Amino acid sequence: MPQPPSSAPTSRQLELFPDPVIVEAADPRTIVGPRTRVRHLFRVRLGRASPVHLVFEDRHGWYCEEHGRACPAVAAAKEHARG
Repeated sequence: MPQPPSSAPTSRQLELFPDPVIVEAADPRTIVGPRTRVRHLFRVRLGRASPVHLVFEDRHGWYCEEHGRACPAVAAAKEHARG
């Protein structure tokens, strides 16, 4: 008698109208100052009603100003920076 598969495939429900992720590059020297070591600075909105997250990349790595490294806005900014 054949054995059933040990792991059945799982399905994932997709949103019909997902909230847009809006990523805008900003000039770090204009916002932070002329002597900054910030390499990248992004304004990220994770949906229309979401507040703006400031995401920095500098010698400490990537991080959100308010929420730190674990913020989902960091992943969106990194993806935008890669092109």
